[in-house]
Order: sequence, then structure tokens, then C-alpha cells
Amino acid sequence: MNVDFNDLPWHDAILRSIYVDRNNPGERDVVKLLINWPDEETTSNLEFGDCYGLTANMNFGVVASESILMAECVDDCDELRSMRQEWSNGGVNLDQLKCYKITTNSTNSSISIFALHFKLEKDK
Repeated sequence: MNVDFNDLPWHDAILRSIYVDRNNPGERDVVKLLINWPDEETTSNLEFGDCYGLTANMNFGVVASESILMAECVDDCDELRSMRQEWSNGGVNLDQLKCYKITTNSTNSSISIFALHFKLEKDK
């Protein structure tokens, strides 16, 4: 399914899980999120491919679902500029690298995924 990350109904969606796949490190680095959407009875798998980084500051101990306050995809921020420069020094061009940022309501957690692309697959 081809969708714009920023157009998804993020506010009050529920983050169910985060999965990092490093079975083939450097060749296939993947981050997967399982999301329940707020106004639908559907769950989606979001798969971020060609990942170059993941930053998560997760706060636990709160007895509540991990509801999302906001999420956005940006193509320019300090972290991206730093990552692009670092890889550029090694001859790798990451001009197309994006940062997918998620902030939660219930625990004030933050997740940043640095990837070249993402895809969304709705569960049945």
C-alpha cells in the first residue's frame, strides 16, 4: 500500500510493538511497528527498510496503552544532517534518508527511525 506517512491518522493510534530485524546486518536492516488505528478496527504493520539508525527513549511503568500523540516524516533535521555527513565520509550518499519521528501520549516516549523507505500493510 503506497501512502504518505504524514497523512496517516496518528493521533490516538496505539503502538503495540517494535521489532528490529538484524538477521542480515548491513544488507537488510529493518524496523517494524505494529499499530492499531484510532477510528478503525484495523491493525497495520509498518516496515521501515534500508535503516541506518533507530533512537528510542521509551518510558515504562505506566499502566496504559502506548497511544501516539504525533508522528511525522522529515527529510531535514540535525540528526539527519549529522548521519548523512558521517556516511558521506565513507563514500555513501544518503540524500534520500528520512527520519520518521513518533511521540507518545501515555508515556511521553520518543522514537526516531532513520530509513530510506517505509511500507504499510493492513492486517485483515
